[in-house]
Amino acid sequence: MVMQHSKEELRNLAQPFFYKSPNNSSKTLIILTHGFTASATETRPLAEFLKAKKYDTYSILLAGHGTTSTDLDTVHWKGWLNDINMIFEEYAPKYNHVFLGGVSLGGGLSLYLASKLEIDGVFTINALYKFSKMDVFLSTLVHWFKLHKPKSDERNNWYLENNLFSYPDDSVAAAYQIVKFLRKLRRKMKKIKTPTLIIQSQTDKTISPETGELIYNNLKTKKEILRIPKGDHILTVDPNRKMAFEKIGEFIEKLVE
Repeated sequence: MVMQHSKEELRNLAQPFFYKSPNNSSKTLIILTHGFTASATETRPLAEFLKAKKYDTYSILLAGHGTTSTDLDTVHWKGWLNDINMIFEEYAPKYNHVFLGGVSLGGGLSLYLASKLEIDGVFTINALYKFSKMDVFLSTLVHWFKLHKPKSDERNNWYLENNLFSYPDDSVAAAYQIVKFLRKLRRKMKKIKTPTLIIQSQTDKTISPETGELIYNNLKTKKEILRIPKGDHILTVDPNRKMAFEKIGEFIEKLVE
């Protein structure tokens, strides 16, 4: 049975963390990035899995996250990329192999940076790639007003039950930044040359399960796709995560041999 943390404990766990091997023995670094309104609690189960594989893992906390949802109202999508890039620039030179990986928005950000940075591979879990026309229209129309869209009580309770620190509402202004970012990402896809692993839950209720196929088809590099028959959008805490984690482990192991 999973121990339940209090909201304050989860806020502390939401902060970025670095799992390092004893005596700096690992030559491989994986930089993990969470999704929109989420936190580093989302990537911790995967980081622990990779730690057991003797890899060093840094879990990012994106700007505007891990505090209060109003902090998202003033972020810019370039700031999120910079959060990852700063960690890459600080730590990548110390390793022989570096990988980027992320959940949802974190997956999209990782793909974008894979088109610019020298890395060994990139993997995504239920990555954001394209919003519906209605979501694009509404966020473009009202983002100036700094509105927030509440999540359902059911979803917020699910976060707590799974020890996730996530905001109870979505910032429309920040959602508009994602709209702008995804336009840029789609133009960068052909420039990605690094090996790529796409993981997509077929029962994802946050994004269309077809998103994984769309990303896969737009990539021109060496690529793989793993379709998880059942799994939440935040697959890293879902009971079906084992298949995804093992595939990520195999993907990394093959590229560092």
